[in-house]
Amino acid sequence: MSFWGEKDTSITFCEKPYNKNMFIAEFYNTISGSLYIFVAIPFLKTKINDIAICSIFLGLGTMLLHMTQRIYGQICDELSMLCLCYLILNKINSIKYPKKILFLIIFTYLQNYMNFIYFVSMFTVKIFFIIYECRNIKNKKEKYKRNIFISSMGIGTFLWLLDQHYCNYIVMYHLHAFWHLFTSIGLLSGLSLLKD
Repeated sequence: MSFWGEKDTSITFCEKPYNKNMFIAEFYNTISGSLYIFVAIPFLKTKINDIAICSIFLGLGTMLLHMTQRIYGQICDELSMLCLCYLILNKINSIKYPKKILFLIIFTYLQNYMNFIYFVSMFTVKIFFIIYECRNIKNKKEKYKRNIFISSMGIGTFLWLLDQHYCNYIVMYHLHAFWHLFTSIGLLSGLSLLKD
């Protein structure tokens, strides 16, 4: 029996549950989820403090998901990811996305949270929108930060896909924890771009 009760998430990760600690289902995934919190702290007293706060909630939700393997953790994690993308899009686009869109995204997600493909689809579309919105960056320093964001997200996504589809072969490498690392690097780069 697991400490937090029976696993009820709609997604499974490669890390063997309760392998390192009786209170933490996925030790490496939980610890690496804290990176989103550390990345956000320097931006709390800037003009993008709302994004930084959302990133802290993402870190807490990610840790809760991986620590418990419970649906409430998954909902906190995935909703934070969707809200974070919305806030980032709002900051880069001079024509603001209406709050109605955010409520529609949250409502759609909550209606379908047990079907992981809905979340993945919404998240992927938002990431592509963010990359698309960054296309007009001309400044060399800003292009560098944008390229770090894009490459970090790309590498992280590749590792996440390996973790999902080839678990039997790569279980010992904890690739989902590397997804957290690379997306944290991308987020740090994106936040420093938005802060300027």
